[in-house]
Amino acid sequence: MAAMSHSRGTELRAVEKEQFYCEDFGNLRLDRGSAHRMSAREKIRERLAAELGDAQLAQRLAEIIEVDALCWRPPAIAPNKIQTIIGFTFGNRMAPNGNREPGPVNQALAALAARLSQEADARLIAQWEVAEAAASLLPPEAVISIFPRRDERDEPVYLGTTAVLEDIARRWPPESLGCIGVIAFSDHAFRCVETARRLGFDAYVPAGYALPTEYDPQSGQAWCRNRLAYLLHDVMLRVSDRRAAILSG
Repeated sequence: MAAMSHSRGTELRAVEKEQFYCEDFGNLRLDRGSAHRMSAREKIRERLAAELGDAQLAQRLAEIIEVDALCWRPPAIAPNKIQTIIGFTFGNRMAPNGNREPGPVNQALAALAARLSQEADARLIAQWEVAEAAASLLPPEAVISIFPRRDERDEPVYLGTTAVLEDIARRWPPESLGCIGVIAFSDHAFRCVETARRLGFDAYVPAGYALPTEYDPQSGQAWCRNRLAYLLHDVMLRVSDRRAAILSG
């Protein structure tokens, strides 16, 4: 299993300097019947230039739209190259007494993470909903839970994707964890991998592993009940991160 050591936190790199890890949409052709076929990005850029009256800004905005709205499939790597697994929760279930439980989606994620842990001989670092569900499938030393902090009413404070990765980076330098295998809900996986890479993790999804795709209509998080709602939620968070990076200069 990958060796881990305590160390410094890692600063979020400016989104403006990010590398794009999605498929090359410059090769995706539109207007297939026309003599001059334009790429998806070119088509968006042309429309934005006409709308905004600023060709340079239209080009940059087209690049942002391409990554933040059109990219959903992260890069994959062979499981035998993975040294550490990071598991991300997706929703939860609310028990009748008000307690939060992992729910079926996180149980599916836990089973996938346990399978990868056994195949790659890699430790699992996961949000508590996934870690709790994986506890019965792996030895105790193979699972590390990430818990949210609690507010003044002792309620858990929502721990988003970036906050999870920042917490991990504060405990272990990203490079010390080696190659990272990301286990996440299918529609969430691209943002998990892209955010991890911005923070310095060498992150991928495991090749050959079918990530969960079925939404839970009873999820305790409303945006995790419906695919269209979640896709808009994910795009909103990508754009919010980018806006924050631009404003921070």
